[in-house]
Amino acid sequence: MSSTFLNLIKARRTHYGLSKVSTVSDEKLRSIVEEAALHVPSPFNIQSGHIVLLTGKSSDKLWNDIVKPGYLKKFVGDEATTNLYTKKINEYAAGYGTVLFFEDTALLDGIAAKIPPMAPYFPVWSENATGMLQFVVWTALANEGIGASLQHFGAYSEEISENVRKEFDLPSTWKSTAMMPFGVPTGEPGHPGRSKTFNAIEDRVKVFN
Repeated sequence: MSSTFLNLIKARRTHYGLSKVSTVSDEKLRSIVEEAALHVPSPFNIQSGHIVLLTGKSSDKLWNDIVKPGYLKKFVGDEATTNLYTKKINEYAAGYGTVLFFEDTALLDGIAAKIPPMAPYFPVWSENATGMLQFVVWTALANEGIGASLQHFGAYSEEISENVRKEFDLPSTWKSTAMMPFGVPTGEPGHPGRSKTFNAIEDRVKVFN
C-alpha cells in the first residue's frame, strides 16, 4: 500500500543529537545498506553509487581525526564559530556509526564517453541517483528507530575527501557525496526550538487534466 510507504517517509526526520546505540545489529545495518545499493536506480544501470558503513572506532576516527581537523583548518576563524562547529562535529561523532556515500566518477566518465550527446547530463543524473540512495538508507534507518542527519564535509573539502579515501583504502575515483551519522536519537528531531513548517502545497504541486 502506498500509504504505508508514505508513512515511512513522514517518519524520517533529521536528528542531530545521537547516542552510541543502535536498535539493530551490525549485520542488519549492513543488510540495509546492501539492499539499498542493489536496488536504488542509477543512470543506465551503471551502479555508480557506493556506500561505506562505519561503526565503532572507524566512525570515531572519521569525525575526530579526519573531519574535525580538516574542517576547522579550512573554514573556521573566530572563536565563537570554531566552538559552534566543534560542537556540531562532536554531535556527529557521538553517534553509533556513519554511512558514507560516493559516486564512482570512472563509471560516469566511461558511460559518458560512450554516449557523447548525453555526456553533459550525467552529472545531474549522478546527483539524482546518489540522492535517492541517501534517502532510501535514511528512511530505512528511521524505520528501525535510528536517527540520522545528512552532512557534506567531503564536498566542502577535497583534503577531507582525500584523507577519507586514504584511511579506508578507497579508489581515487570515488567522489564523496554525503556523510550520514546515525544512532538512537537523544532528543527531538530538527534544530532545537525550531519546528518543521511546510509551504503551501498548492504552490509546490500543480495538476493538469
